[in-house]
Amino acid sequence: MSAVTAVPEGALRDDYERPAGRVPVLTGRAIPRGHRRPSDSPVRQAAAGWAVFFGLAGLGYRLALVRGEVPPGDGAEAAAGLAALRIAQGAELPLFLDSARFMGSLQAFLAAPFVRVLGTGWWSVRLPALLCFAGFLLVAYMLLRRLYTPWFAALSVGLFALGSDRVIRDEVTGAGAYPEMLFAVALLTLLTVRLAGGELRLPGIGLFGWGVLAGLMVWTHLWVLPFVGAAAVMLLLSFRRALVWLLVAAGTLIGVIPLIAYAVLGSPRNPLQLIVLASGNLIETPLTDRAAGTLFTAIPISTGLCAPGECVPWQAWWGPVYLALLLIALIAAIRGLGNAPAGAVPRQAGRLVLVVGAAVTLTGFLVTGGSALIPEISAKNLHYTLIALPAVLWPLWRAAAHLWGRRARTVPAAVAGLAGSGVLAAVLALSVAATATLILNGPGLAASADDDRELVAALDRVGATRIYSDRDTCDRVTFITGERVICAVIDARLNQRGDRFPTYGAVVRAAPNPAYVLLAGSDVDTAFAAYVADTLRIFDITPAGGYLIYQEDV
Repeated sequence: MSAVTAVPEGALRDDYERPAGRVPVLTGRAIPRGHRRPSDSPVRQAAAGWAVFFGLAGLGYRLALVRGEVPPGDGAEAAAGLAALRIAQGAELPLFLDSARFMGSLQAFLAAPFVRVLGTGWWSVRLPALLCFAGFLLVAYMLLRRLYTPWFAALSVGLFALGSDRVIRDEVTGAGAYPEMLFAVALLTLLTVRLAGGELRLPGIGLFGWGVLAGLMVWTHLWVLPFVGAAAVMLLLSFRRALVWLLVAAGTLIGVIPLIAYAVLGSPRNPLQLIVLASGNLIETPLTDRAAGTLFTAIPISTGLCAPGECVPWQAWWGPVYLALLLIALIAAIRGLGNAPAGAVPRQAGRLVLVVGAAVTLTGFLVTGGSALIPEISAKNLHYTLIALPAVLWPLWRAAAHLWGRRARTVPAAVAGLAGSGVLAAVLALSVAATATLILNGPGLAASADDDRELVAALDRVGATRIYSDRDTCDRVTFITGERVICAVIDARLNQRGDRFPTYGAVVRAAPNPAYVLLAGSDVDTAFAAYVADTLRIFDITPAGGYLIYQEDV
């Protein structure tokens, strides 16, 4: 393997001499004499200790929320659970979690062993998500310590340990694509930096593994493409020989086998078209509305600074500040890369990967219709930019550090230090406040889980095992009961369509007297009541958990 590396006077050579067993790094200035990576010191060990403390606290916080059934399970999570159940049963191997076919089913494969052992329940699909979060914290600390400083990495883990409603939903629910992909983005970036820095003893295996991981990420959710692309460019500039890219290509090909299978089986649309449709990009919305939704709602919510579902003005200010800091971080990363000695180039390039990944993701989000129509919900597509949040906060950390250094003796440095400290403290305060708000609202959010239990108990009492309902309810009830109750989907016009698996509709239609389980007062309930009045059919009605169970009296 060979790479472009720096030589005296800026000349570039592929065959530049290097120590045996090391992989060359990106182009940079010559390594100064005596340069070496510092070994573990008491400072680094103390920072690692605090990172462990913060990480365990964050994991314990999420375990407590899951135990309290916060956030409540929904249809998307139940759909992933049903896919995991069918994988565990050996019934089929679903490639996607959604009917639109743009979200890969990696989460379902991860959850399948837990579903087989623990049965159908929210714990079964959330344990893999919690493990991915724990892995994310570990990898994030290793990456940020490598790119920045140990204490800044520890502080970042502390920030990650907090969690508002939107962040927690994306980190602990087993709906797929978000918990495992946040971990994957951090891992891919760390692997890229270590490969570029020649830190792996078996770089060939590392390059192949990089390809497999990148391929799995592309299959799972195309919103990770900005980070995969940025990391791929860094890898491309690190290695020059074709053999390297054959290893990467072979690994990537294995990772995207599900996408290849889907294409061969005759998909009507490619996944990229589908994700564009799902994001509402075809809906015409003014640029001003998209910018406002992105800056004042999506960014603060996705970074964990807002209460459930909304951002008030004293929280929304963070959006424009985030954008300004992202631009500062981008300029600083480019300048740092240009001025770095060869040994520090992977570090500076890694910073650039994080910043570029976040910037491209943000730009992609801005052009979608969802940024204007439902920014509080579509903000989940910015979830992967969490790993880049420390890169955005780094300019604040450096400015704040000037207050304790010699540079604070100048007025500009002191002002910058005060401003940086103030903004950094405000971000931490808002994160703590959003976390506290979720804890206080926990009992109310968990109430829907009680409603689901009441509904299932009522279905068991009346003997209804074949039912019609809306899609979200169908997925939840079918999953919670482990397919003891089979549900077919009906829409507001009472048309039967949208079943998660086609067999469900066939089973319910074949039943002699299926029940209708409708949310009281919903459009479907209103339409069904009108249908009953018109046909003069007689139904027994059982209320349970906010639903009405209609069973025809035959």
